[in-house]
Amino acid sequence: MNEPTLRPASLEDAALASDLMTAAYPDLPEDPVLIRYRWEHPRDGWSDARFIAERQGKPIAFVAWSHGPWDQVPERHCHVEVLLDRARFEPDVLASLWSWVAGEAQADGARVLEAYAVEDERDVLEVLARVGFEPDRTEKVWELDLVAHGKRLRDEARAARSKANAAQVELTTLAQWTDPDSLRKVHALFELTRLDIPSTYPILPETFENFVERVEAPDKRHDRYWVALYGGDPVAASYLRFPPVRGKVWTGYTCSHPDHRGRGLARAIKLQTLAQAIELGVPTVLTDNDSENAPMLHINEQLGYDRRPGFVSLLKRVQT
Repeated sequence: MNEPTLRPASLEDAALASDLMTAAYPDLPEDPVLIRYRWEHPRDGWSDARFIAERQGKPIAFVAWSHGPWDQVPERHCHVEVLLDRARFEPDVLASLWSWVAGEAQADGARVLEAYAVEDERDVLEVLARVGFEPDRTEKVWELDLVAHGKRLRDEARAARSKANAAQVELTTLAQWTDPDSLRKVHALFELTRLDIPSTYPILPETFENFVERVEAPDKRHDRYWVALYGGDPVAASYLRFPPVRGKVWTGYTCSHPDHRGRGLARAIKLQTLAQAIELGVPTVLTDNDSENAPMLHINEQLGYDRRPGFVSLLKRVQT
């Protein structure tokens, strides 16, 4: 086998990296503008490394590792990824790249490696098992046909808004909400509700500054970022991510405050994002939720989402 060579990926490689990511799984394209933005705005205290794998002088894969501050990650778990161009797929090449990035992450102090693959990538999952990764969790992915369900969803969105208004809950967007502390309030809501997401390892806190960078990303607009306000405070929120160049439209996040659950607000606010997407001519919307997140899975089923291949997370314990 002609072993691939690896070089560090610079900011100028963001477009190439997005092309390689897309070539690895074409049904879920990655946006070059978003990849560059993420690289330009790393999370405070996080460590990462990115590489381009080449073979015979041609790029074939994107390879990377990243982890939070070790003092906040007692298990020292580290996310690793290898995205090999499907047209150049060879099991031995993929295994070699996974082994290489595992060694790099281990050298940085990682003790547990976390990788992801799509459920229908059987050949990738076989290689991951071969190099020592074992399945951990599953994220279910759903797709909603906005053309087929458009009228029903618009009607449900109007009814949900009327019901919320009757309960003194205002459904609006960040663009329309004039509170000068709006972003800090939404950040506090997100930090609280993220703790309820099923996860093998602790979900690390996000600084307000990093949160603002994420809200201002090119795939988000304040007039498409929905919040439910009660007494001037956000008690539910939902937004869609609209890639500027290529890719699918995804639900970015949907949540409701623990003190206001059971009122249908998560469903109501999510419906506003979907009704808006219908008006914008978006044909489909995707969403993903952990297989143990029963409340959101129930909402997805109610709204008419169809299942599609989800994501499998896999773990490998290593010695340091």
